[in-house]
Amino acid sequence: MEFAWDQADVAFRRELGDFLDRELAGWDRSETGLGSAVYSDFSRGFVGRLAEKGWLTPHWPREYGGGGQGAWQHFVLGEEMWRRGEPRGPQYMNVNWVGPAIIKYGTEDQQRLLLPPIARGEVFWCQGFSEPEAGTDLAALRTKAVRDGDSYVLNGQKIWTSYANVADYCFLLARTGSAADGRDGISVFLLPLNTPGPRSGASPGSWAIIPSTSSS
Repeated sequence: MEFAWDQADVAFRRELGDFLDRELAGWDRSETGLGSAVYSDFSRGFVGRLAEKGWLTPHWPREYGGGGQGAWQHFVLGEEMWRRGEPRGPQYMNVNWVGPAIIKYGTEDQQRLLLPPIARGEVFWCQGFSEPEAGTDLAALRTKAVRDGDSYVLNGQKIWTSYANVADYCFLLARTGSAADGRDGISVFLLPLNTPGPRSGASPGSWAIIPSTSSS
């Protein structure tokens, strides 16, 4: 059994490393702070240049703006990014699981609207999971989503929501069933944060409140 990297992956790592060394010259995450405005601003510019090279979503199917490459390029990309302090910032959520979740479970309209901006590095997402009394036990979450015609009205509070202060969208969990339903009563909402209602808390990147927000 051969455990060595394929020559194409070795060449990709070398080319990627040279690119990152040029792009990240003088950049130090420890000086900007994870989730800070400086860090987020740098990330927006950097991932745009990464996307131009086809290296932001190389593992996504081409029809969704990806490179159609194999999993190993994805792993090489992750290793080289983490080696340098993860300059993609919040984009790791976009490209690694928010986007793939929409690819697998989203409607065609959602895929057409939401995936291209991720693949181009134009948007930030945050995840609205944890709540004051529902951290690791998400079945205990209390944020409610009540149907109102073709939309839902959201009411609740989220905490530990990294990048909530700079995100464009939130991958948010809310209860559409009763508390007795446990996990079966929870739904995912793809919430644009320019919707009237969502407010970021006083601590940047740490928590967000969603009061009486309507979302389709």
